[in-house]
Amino acid sequence: MPAALTLCDRSTDMVQAWKRYFLDESGVKVVNQNILTLPIDALAVPANAFGFTDGGVDLAISKEIFDWRLQDRLRALIDRDYGGELLVGQALVMPANSGRLRYVVVAPTMRVPADVSNTVNAYLAMRAILRAVEAHNRANKASPGDQIRALAVPGMCTGTGTMPPERAAYQMWTAYRSIIMGDLEWTKTLEKQLDLDKKMRER
Repeated sequence: MPAALTLCDRSTDMVQAWKRYFLDESGVKVVNQNILTLPIDALAVPANAFGFTDGGVDLAISKEIFDWRLQDRLRALIDRDYGGELLVGQALVMPANSGRLRYVVVAPTMRVPADVSNTVNAYLAMRAILRAVEAHNRANKASPGDQIRALAVPGMCTGTGTMPPERAAYQMWTAYRSIIMGDLEWTKTLEKQLDLDKKMRER
């Protein structure tokens, strides 16, 4: 059973864009509130490739929940297991060590702080988040209590990355359709892949 997904952002534009795309997805809830107040098992953190959580929503997460311990542990993990750089399109699940939630799912939306509005990084990050949660739950199949049952994800690339909410929502929805719903029709030919890539950049 996939984790229950909540898309949460304080931006009304982001929330409305999500609602347009995720309207028919019964396993997804869209809310306009502080993501740190949700009753969840895991929270997606859109950091950069080197694990610095000092900007955008990841700054709020570090300040309000972890008091910078998240950044220190994350950077040490990236150095140890990923050669110092967690690439865009990769994600990792790590214990939160917090009374507020059990896990964080870290997925870079950019290599370094930059404008990524014309990239497909929101798609890549969302895809990585969903696959990381699926892998975590498979690895803990014998221990259901350690699985992620409720996941919250903020808008991807819409802060420092300056991606328009409509584009980010479409990219995140495309990732959801491919990973959770198994919609891989666009992978059948190179022409379809190029067409989808263009659509994701132009929304």
